[in-house]
Amino acid sequence: MNLMPFDELNTFKAQLATHFDEEGHIRSREDCDDIIDEMLDLYLLACADGAEQVNADMGTDYSIGVHRAADIIEREVAGKTWRERVNDYFETGGTIADIERIAETEMHRDYNEAGYVTAEAVGATTKVWHCMMLPTSRDSHIFLDGVTAPIDGYFYTYTGAYAMFPGEFGDPENDCNCLCYCTYR
Repeated sequence: MNLMPFDELNTFKAQLATHFDEEGHIRSREDCDDIIDEMLDLYLLACADGAEQVNADMGTDYSIGVHRAADIIEREVAGKTWRERVNDYFETGGTIADIERIAETEMHRDYNEAGYVTAEAVGATTKVWHCMMLPTSRDSHIFLDGVTAPIDGYFYTYTGAYAMFPGEFGDPENDCNCLCYCTYR
């Protein structure tokens, strides 16, 4: 089973409160920059783990490389990078929950995109969507469980949303709190 680096995510979440004041807002620009640095570490690890999982599944040894990982991590969603969203929350008084949601969503997308890039590079021709089937799983993602698509094709939900891999829909309704993943052949 494909799993993101949840231990590191949980450690990040446990330490996150040290950067917030009593009112629940990021204390200072320095604290905001520290949060961004810690999040970047999480995203790099998610990229490495996503690529490593696909390599293990497919018996390959492909490296996505630093520049491709940077492209994955710095991708804009709805016109903003994750850094811009964290900075917006600093400016507007966002909460710990806001930062945690960004961290979880971006880690998930980075993990899945790095896996997709690896699978494509090593010659996979198909991909299969897997839903974790939790009580909180979206019906539209349960609908996709077991669906196979060509490596360069999209997965389509019954709502009309589509993505190349989990976390790639580009809208919070489908990406936030998603735990789906793909396997490749």
